Amino acid sequence: MIRRVLQFVLPAAVLGVGWLLGFRGAVWGVGGGGAMWLVANAQKAKPKPADKFQPTIRVQKVSLEDYRPIITAQGTARARTEIGLAAEVKGRVTWISPKLVAGGLFDEGDELFRVDAADYQLAREQALADINSAKAASTNALAQVSSARALAAQAEARITREEAEAEAARLEWALLRRQGEPPALLVRVPQIKEAKASLFSANAQANAANAQLHSADAKLKAAEAALELAQLNVDRCSVKAPFDGRVRSQTIGVGQIVSLSAVVARLQPVDVAEVRLALPLEDFGFMDFAGTFGGDLNSTNQPTVRLEPSAGVGGGWTGKVVRSLGEVDDGTRMMAVVGVVRDPYRRLFKANGEMLSFGMFLRAEIDGRELKRVAVLPRDVLRDGDSVHVFVEGKLTSRKVEVTWSTREVLVIAKGLSAGDAVCLTPVDAFVEGMSVRLEEGGGE
Repeated sequence: MIRRVLQFVLPAAVLGVGWLLGFRGAVWGVGGGGAMWLVANAQKAKPKPADKFQPTIRVQKVSLEDYRPIITAQGTARARTEIGLAAEVKGRVTWISPKLVAGGLFDEGDELFRVDAADYQLAREQALADINSAKAASTNALAQVSSARALAAQAEARITREEAEAEAARLEWALLRRQGEPPALLVRVPQIKEAKASLFSANAQANAANAQLHSADAKLKAAEAALELAQLNVDRCSVKAPFDGRVRSQTIGVGQIVSLSAVVARLQPVDVAEVRLALPLEDFGFMDFAGTFGGDLNSTNQPTVRLEPSAGVGGGWTGKVVRSLGEVDDGTRMMAVVGVVRDPYRRLFKANGEMLSFGMFLRAEIDGRELKRVAVLPRDVLRDGDSVHVFVEGKLTSRKVEVTWSTREVLVIAKGLSAGDAVCLTPVDAFVEGMSVRLEEGGGE
């Protein structure tokens, strides 16, 4: 301490005295001597050896395992299709089902509304009368055909008999050795001509009767077709549900005149709900469709999709990804797949659980293709975008790796690591290849 005080006080005192006495040269002399004394008596610091810095780290041992990526997406539940409900006949609406309201649910075959069938019932009665008339005409024509055929048979028999008698008369004429031709009356010429005329007349009657029969048959078929159409129109006056579904909207009331094919309600089937999920193109490489892009709902190879409301309220649903739309969106450069949930309104299987209402916005998790023998590590072990630090015999080295899949929590590494490698979990400032490190107690090895 005394030495340090003298270092400051002594020079100042010498300079002060020198100025007071006016001897500048003496001042410099005394100051220089004091300085030389201080330098000569200065104490030298001895260097102390410093310990080499070794960061403390934690590591994780690598194990190769099978990993199934989970692909996330969002989408809205929609009906598989939507149709317009219309009557197939014209008429006045006489009754509407209570189920035919917006949001109403119905089963296949349920009657939804009725149209006045009086006109079509009258047409059915007229067709029945026409059938009876055609049947009577057909019966009469058949009788005439039978009568004409009988007359023809009689005429043919008479011709045969007359020709036989004529041949006998010629033989007798020859036996009697009479000269010239026998008389026409003797050889039955007039009788044969009369019999042939009768045959011609009978055949003409048969042809006419056959024509009447064909006409009656045609009228009968036309009447039967008219009856079938009339009955069909009567049946169409009762409009029934074509499938299990729900009513999206309706514009019909009792007393309203509906025209042919005029849409009076919009119906949606409820056998499945479809959710279109837009995915980046690179995610398709991690999905295993196994030839199921055709949309077959009964296939067992489709990826599983789990859905839950994006608002975080309500339950969840499990379905299958059945197809891809096969078209890249120009704006987003993404392509959509279609997930399907069976019986979203819990009607087909009468199952417990919440309904999946059409229009609900959902979060989706799709099971990807299983990755074989990969390393699954925390995401923050990645260094410089393509490397990890590996602890080997007290030293830390950098190793290039191939990341095949990543999420916000984990990395899935396909190449670059082997089972048993110790990967550093701790960020190391100023990393140097081969630097010495030490493991934290209980730090993974």
